[in-house]
Amino acid sequence: MLNYFFSYIDDMPMEFRNTLFSAQHLLTISMVICLWVVLTLIFKDKSREEKWRFIVRISLLLPLLEVAQIIWYKSIGQFSVGYTLPLHLCSLMCVILPIMAFSRNVLLMEYSYAMGLAPAMMTLLTPDVYYYPSFSFIYLQTMLVHGIICFIPIFMIFGMDFKPNFRNLPKVIGMLVGLSILITPVNYITNGNYFFLKYPATGSPMELFAEFVGSPWYLIPTLLLGCVLWSVLYLPFVLENRAKKRKQQVLREYEVIEQHKEKLLI
Repeated sequence: MLNYFFSYIDDMPMEFRNTLFSAQHLLTISMVICLWVVLTLIFKDKSREEKWRFIVRISLLLPLLEVAQIIWYKSIGQFSVGYTLPLHLCSLMCVILPIMAFSRNVLLMEYSYAMGLAPAMMTLLTPDVYYYPSFSFIYLQTMLVHGIICFIPIFMIFGMDFKPNFRNLPKVIGMLVGLSILITPVNYITNGNYFFLKYPATGSPMELFAEFVGSPWYLIPTLLLGCVLWSVLYLPFVLENRAKKRKQQVLREYEVIEQHKEKLLI
């Protein structure tokens, strides 16, 4: 197995190949989730500055892992400007997250939650390199990168009390649309498929949509699926905010009643 750690899939024996939701795949996902929990518990009680320094350090792993992936593609003779440039949705997160960590920009924090968590989680569940054995460079690199992309917003929520705001979602979607517009001519020039704007990712729900509606119309149900995922992601915070407002309203009403009682006693 070690002899094939850096190998391309075509150079590996069939018996080493993986499948979606295999024992190897599920074990890898379980290990990633355990790592999220352990790191969150370790840093949860640290000072806010220490937490931000931790986010900076872990976010800087992302561009390093992305560069390592490009070097790997070059070394096996599979580098392609139409596929291996860091211009995919999650690849761009490898640039956006370090910028967010250094700048502490609220919009980028919101983007990391809305546009980073769901796509990266989906990639963990259905990675486009799922056929590689779990103990191979590209499989581990893919799971590690997307694990970090998921972990940063999760840590900000459970370790730093970050509260995603549904009202910021239109700005985040606008940012995504703007990036998609910029990526479109790149796809045309490189004959690439960045942001999966030309055809769906292998093994993803987009592939199923494409079977029914074709390309590029699969983007419409993909967007609808995104809306469902955003609703799920933001619903707990919307409900929490409403409950908080309701509690504040009840307290104000109670204070008014108490003040009125005091006046009657006087």
